[in-house]
Amino acid sequence: GWMKRMFGGESAESTEGHGGGWFIKTRSVGKMKRMFGGKKEEKPAPSLGEATDTTVKRTGVLEDKIKALDKQLVELKGQIKAARPGPAQNRIKQRAMQVLKQKRMYEGQRNQLEGIAWNMEQVNFAHENIKTAQHTAEALKGSAAALKTSMAAIKIGEIEDNMDELNDLMEDANEINDALGRSYAVEDDIDEAELDDELAALDEQIALETELGDSETPAYLTDTTEPAQPDQPAPAAADQETDEFGLPVSA
Repeated sequence: GWMKRMFGGESAESTEGHGGGWFIKTRSVGKMKRMFGGKKEEKPAPSLGEATDTTVKRTGVLEDKIKALDKQLVELKGQIKAARPGPAQNRIKQRAMQVLKQKRMYEGQRNQLEGIAWNMEQVNFAHENIKTAQHTAEALKGSAAALKTSMAAIKIGEIEDNMDELNDLMEDANEINDALGRSYAVEDDIDEAELDDELAALDEQIALETELGDSETPAYLTDTTEPAQPDQPAPAAADQETDEFGLPVSA
């Protein structure tokens, strides 16, 4: 009863016409979420790169603060030199001490952040190497599968049979060439005696040609008839005029 009064629920009898008891449960759950708060959606965790960038930015902020404190220390140093020894100078020195302490604190924080950033960069580098190794392994796996598929299409037995067939064809081609280049009506067997006789005959022929000499011309190439001479013009008389070619000029 108190749940119904609290959340304004209706009785089961009054809600039967609206679909049964599930209507009461739905309204109750919705009100409880509004009262006590439902489960919030969790945000995804930041990546290692985002965390590194955040750390680097914080380091930059500390660097700017340290530079500003250095500027203050330079100004305070000038004031200490300009002030006379005494309470005024001591107050300036106290101020400089406070600034220096603050600077040392920022430097310590900066060094810590730099160490954290360095460690995260190392982890990020190792993570990238692992991702690269995974990609390489996947690529090699795919290449191995493709190579296996290609090798499955090649049959070693067929290649060996084709090579044997090509060898037989080359041998047949050589036999055909030998048959086509065979000489007929030529003695295949020549003994040393025939070779000696042939060489001796060549020596005799060379000696005979040497005795005859290179200048001797065969009779059938010698022509004893003298070539006909062209008719020469009759010389002109001493008192007869001649032209430029030495011929007499007709009157």
